[in-house]
Amino acid sequence: MSTPDSAAGGWTRRRFLQAGGVLIVGATALGAVAIEAGSAGAARSSSPSPAGSAAQVVRRRYRSRPDLSSAPVAVAAPVGAVAPGLVFLTPNNGLAPDGLLVTDNAGKPVWIRPDTGSYAANFRVAQYRGNPVLTWWEGSVNGGYGSGQLVIVDDTYTELLRFGAGAGRKADIHEFQITPRETALILTDLAVPNPAGATPPPWQNWDCVVEEVDIATGTLLLEWHSADHIAPDESVLPAPTTTASPAATTSADSTAAPVEAVYDTTHVNAIEQDTDGNLLVSARNTSTVYKVDRTTGAILWRLGGTNSDFQMGDGAKFALQHDARRHPDGTITIFDDGSGPGTSRAIVLNVDEVAKTATLVRSYLHPHAKMAMSQGNMQVLPNGNVFVGWGSTGYASEFSADGQLLFDADFSGSIQSYRCFRFPWMARPTAQPAVAVDPPNNGTVTVYASWNGATEVVTWEVMSGADPSQLASLGTFPRTDFETVLAVKPGGPLLAVRALDANGMVLGTSAAVTLQG
Repeated sequence: MSTPDSAAGGWTRRRFLQAGGVLIVGATALGAVAIEAGSAGAARSSSPSPAGSAAQVVRRRYRSRPDLSSAPVAVAAPVGAVAPGLVFLTPNNGLAPDGLLVTDNAGKPVWIRPDTGSYAANFRVAQYRGNPVLTWWEGSVNGGYGSGQLVIVDDTYTELLRFGAGAGRKADIHEFQITPRETALILTDLAVPNPAGATPPPWQNWDCVVEEVDIATGTLLLEWHSADHIAPDESVLPAPTTTASPAATTSADSTAAPVEAVYDTTHVNAIEQDTDGNLLVSARNTSTVYKVDRTTGAILWRLGGTNSDFQMGDGAKFALQHDARRHPDGTITIFDDGSGPGTSRAIVLNVDEVAKTATLVRSYLHPHAKMAMSQGNMQVLPNGNVFVGWGSTGYASEFSADGQLLFDADFSGSIQSYRCFRFPWMARPTAQPAVAVDPPNNGTVTVYASWNGATEVVTWEVMSGADPSQLASLGTFPRTDFETVLAVKPGGPLLAVRALDANGMVLGTSAAVTLQG
């Protein structure tokens, strides 16, 4: 089999080389910031931004929580017909990780995870042991490859579990799915010897390893290696023509001996449990979705790419795709990064596994033609709406089922979020609400109230007095943002705030602070 010069819509070998695709794993791994190989494309480097450019990134900061800051999120389209829930992002400002962010429909933060210095991805709501939880991947990133752990927290943001991949490996950034059996579908990766007869110069194949792990015990239940089943000549990226530096190592664990250049022939980025129990595996660098027999590991069919088993109907071809998902009606949704000229799209395909045909049911395009050089996802919401993360462009949108744009969030100042989601979420943190005050001015005090992660706060009640156990109410005020700013006339030297729900019930009370001046 030969590798074509273009892939489903004009992605030439030259463009792929400009975007990046050959992994050199070396001592400077922690310096790279892109979530995918080539996430910045020709216009943006996958290397750190020049020194001093951090000043160009606007941050939101808070008096009541000076330890927190958040990326600004601007919502441009009308809201009101959107599905219930909050928006889940992992913004990355191009210089350093930007943590985890939950916002409301106006782009106002609800939960900001304090910066840990680690990158994060796949931040979403899931079910574990019958309860809603938040899950994500967290770790370091080298080009498009992650080395880290998987995290589960409860609805108080208390960490329940943190674990890696099977066989003592680090988990890769690209996937973390909890199954109904309370197992995790995850990825890890490592370099393996190139196939016999591979064209010199010598290179090693980047093996994407699909795993299913029992969450409670860590037992490895399934292991599938892309290098055992996908030939390098299925890749739409050319083989490397140069070798790595002597400092390069063979895996994200950085424990093996130096090797030559590593060729990422497949770049698996999504795993989906199919309705028959087998797996759908999306490989970006072959532009193919594979159906894999979970028992034997055999590839049952290929959808897309150079060796597709399906006749691809008009508009059904895709390239460099992400987030292939099966749905109860049998359709498969895909975020198509690269088949269209100058634009990415989210697509719904009707895949007939008997007739071996794939037809386009619907596509969703951003009205301003967003071109994701990497990343991206498509989420079908319970009411039929579609939520799309536009990958490296720094946008997230919600559409009605028939394609009307309902919501459009711009966080492009933070560059990107690997995936973006909408989920209903209710949480009440174990920490108290926070309050800060400015010195009195002509008898009036400016009060700053917040409660990071609390989802039910509707109003704030300000309390004041001389005895912390007998503070009197100064009135209630609507919550207006992550941090609500209030002006009151204090009734004593102490001041505190109480968070109230829609029924006026007290959810939490801050510590009392002493007024200065």
